[in-house]
Amino acid sequence: MRSRTTPWPRRRFLHAAGGLGAMLLARDARAAPPSRPEPPPDLLEEYDDLGFDLFAPRSGPQLELDLPQLEYGGDWNPRPGALRQLGQELRLRTRLAPMRDPSIVSLDPAELFQTPFVYIAGRGGLPGLVGNEQAEGQLRRFVDLGGMIVFDDADGGADFGFGRDVDALVGAMLPGTKLSRVGADHVLYRSFYIIDFPAGRTRAQDHVLGVQDEGRIKILVMPNDLGGALARGDDGYYRWNCTPGGSIQREWAIRFAVNILLYATCTDYKSDRAHVETLMQSRRGR
Repeated sequence: MRSRTTPWPRRRFLHAAGGLGAMLLARDARAAPPSRPEPPPDLLEEYDDLGFDLFAPRSGPQLELDLPQLEYGGDWNPRPGALRQLGQELRLRTRLAPMRDPSIVSLDPAELFQTPFVYIAGRGGLPGLVGNEQAEGQLRRFVDLGGMIVFDDADGGADFGFGRDVDALVGAMLPGTKLSRVGADHVLYRSFYIIDFPAGRTRAQDHVLGVQDEGRIKILVMPNDLGGALARGDDGYYRWNCTPGGSIQREWAIRFAVNILLYATCTDYKSDRAHVETLMQSRRGR
């Protein structure tokens, strides 16, 4: 049975997440210490309206959330344990409390539409998704209802098949839409840590691609194998080396992953739409 956690409306999640914990010092003595982010002006404006400070220490329980990964017909889990490790990093570095065992979800709405984030990893391509009208429709509905999809290329620049399939899938999901570079000044690079580059297991590209609409990222494509920088084996050691930057590069990859999850799960910065219809229905009944 797949695990499940109760979804949070975005504004409630954002309010409660105001007490994000202090960031860890860099594990490698050569790495730069974590930087306190400069809050986006529109986020501060929204917090002023609500009467509290996002970056002030707060008491209260941790917030449980899921980090779901989509299972499909191809090599859907090339970096086993990556999201479990990311959950551990989030528990250490913030006041979020990801589930110990992230969910594996299908295209079934009862599974897919439970959180505002889904992770799709792959290597070589996306068989089972590209050209599948049902898959395209469900993923389109997911992002239209406020969700964010993160595609992670485990090839890390060594093969272009995954990127081509993501581009084709996005074109079918959102006709007339193309992936474009996400600027280095985007809030994604400072939602928790101040990040200069999107590190992963590799540094094949100095940017990420995305689809942005109404001020939020709906689709994010990671070209540098983020999961490969995160995954540990059962022995506790990292499974794959980070090149060319070693442990320093891995630390920056972890920080960027933290930024992505905080951006994806906490807020879209101005919209207060519910993520799924079931959430809206439950609100009507309260």
